[in-house]
Amino acid sequence: MHLRCKSSAQQIITILISKKIMYRLKNKSVSILVVEDNPLDTLIVKTLLQPYFNIETVSDGFDAITIIEEIKFDIILMDINLGNEEMDGISLMKKIKKTEKHKNIKIIAVTAYSENTELYISEGFDEVYTKPVIKEDIFEYITKHAINNMVTH
Repeated sequence: MHLRCKSSAQQIITILISKKIMYRLKNKSVSILVVEDNPLDTLIVKTLLQPYFNIETVSDGFDAITIIEEIKFDIILMDINLGNEEMDGISLMKKIKKTEKHKNIKIIAVTAYSENTELYISEGFDEVYTKPVIKEDIFEYITKHAINNMVTH
């Protein structure tokens, strides 16, 4: 077995970033918008994430557009099928990302259709999770995103 050792400087940076992330998580300073039309799925995601993050929920694309103008979100978890022919998850994501203010926001597709993952990524989603959502997967993505924000800001 081959172990790769980090330099002292790398270890210190890793520890400092980890402490910053844990501080942010403890203080719920990461804000997530959940766009989901199914009340049970909304409840599941809120139950998983609300102890650690600021969570806001909306049930359709029109409410999502309204709330992102009022509140700054770090990440959006978005159902693909929002039960509205006028605005599904793909068209909502494109509408959000085409604005200058929101073009860099991370939007994660949440779907029951795992066979369409590549399509959703090619359409512009940053990540795709299949229902039922697994807590560890979301935490890993959010932590990675938090590290990137701390390094670049």
